[in-house]
Amino acid sequence: MVEIHGAHGFLIHEFLSPAANRRDDEYGGSEENRMRFAVEVVRCVREHWPQDKPLFLRLSAEDDAGWGPAQSAVLAARVKPLGVDVVDCSSGGILSRPPALAPDYGYQVPYAQSIRREAGIMTMAVGLIVHAQQAERILAEGRADLVALAREMLYNPNWAMDAAQKLGFDPGFEMVPPPYRYWLSRRAATLPAIRRPPTGPGTDQ
Repeated sequence: MVEIHGAHGFLIHEFLSPAANRRDDEYGGSEENRMRFAVEVVRCVREHWPQDKPLFLRLSAEDDAGWGPAQSAVLAARVKPLGVDVVDCSSGGILSRPPALAPDYGYQVPYAQSIRREAGIMTMAVGLIVHAQQAERILAEGRADLVALAREMLYNPNWAMDAAQKLGFDPGFEMVPPPYRYWLSRRAATLPAIRRPPTGPGTDQ
């Protein structure tokens, strides 16, 4: 897949946001004009990207500077017939401060949910999605079609393996390389036999 980055104050977002776009030609002023550059980029990329491969568009669905979920849904509906398969729903980037959002688990998921509903397009949710069950619930409830993680994967590079275990998708560690599989399977078989954590000298207890 390829993702067009139209969020976080980068060039496409600068055209979309009325706080950044001060042009007085056909690329500025009205909402229709400010979307023009994004639409042209999507059309050009889709012409050169194979039709059988997914094309994503990342948007700051809310930038607290005049571009919000309603405008993002309009743009999403506009680019869907041009070949955008998924809208990646983030926020912020134009102002020197982050959007006025409560920093809570999944705080940006409502953007993915509303754009999915209003534009009839698949969306990807991001933003403090840290637990496997949390990510699975977002998908199961139809709030988004995909979930993406960034900082959580930096914090825990084995997040995907851990999630596969917790959700019961890979009990035999078949998804990891054979040497890892051997040792992790032995670890899993040993853990049920341990009745209590070790204590005393030479332990972390």
